[in-house]
Amino acid sequence: MLYIIAGIVSLIVVLWAGYTYFYETGLGQPSYSVIEEHDSVEFREYEPFVIASTLPATDGRPGLNSGFRTLAGYIFGGNQPNESIEMTAPVLQQNEPGESLPMTAPVLQSDDGEGMRMAFVMPAGRTLENLPTPNDDSVSITEVDWGQVAAIHFSGWGNDERFRDAEQEIRAVLAAQGRRASGPALYAQYNSPYAFPLMRRNEVLIPLSPAE
Repeated sequence: MLYIIAGIVSLIVVLWAGYTYFYETGLGQPSYSVIEEHDSVEFREYEPFVIASTLPATDGRPGLNSGFRTLAGYIFGGNQPNESIEMTAPVLQQNEPGESLPMTAPVLQSDDGEGMRMAFVMPAGRTLENLPTPNDDSVSITEVDWGQVAAIHFSGWGNDERFRDAEQEIRAVLAAQGRRASGPALYAQYNSPYAFPLMRRNEVLIPLSPAE
């Protein structure tokens, strides 16, 4: 009986990991090139891309869940003309006000323009002109042009403590290299909640001012 249970568990793990590897690691993401590496931090040059973003009414896990549902509603047909948009990675989270995720109407019509913001990256080739209009006024479509970004990645579950630790590691490298951030840190998750935990990919991204 134990052998049967172990076999079933092993099969579930293999199928779970296989789904994560063959589907979720193949999702589209913004194009970039690595220009430098310092310790575990990559300095990247990103090409411009388009995001759909929203400002959840609450912070923390409830805000993450509501923001995800709002943005998922947009890409899964909550738009004119009811178009399904390909899912990409990562899902971006910004916890401080600033210009890493550009703020445009209707986001600026929120009570104070601050708080946690979330964004889905739109597929390559989609522009402000050819993306459908959201049905939900809280969804904003904007173009992002980060330029150079400092990034660090880690696997497993991306909780607040691990993201903060990774952010501090990046900021220590930036200080040593004499580089300055041009906007707030972004927490990026490249997988759905259904991904195999050990294969999850998380990153902290900090857009940079031009080198002096």
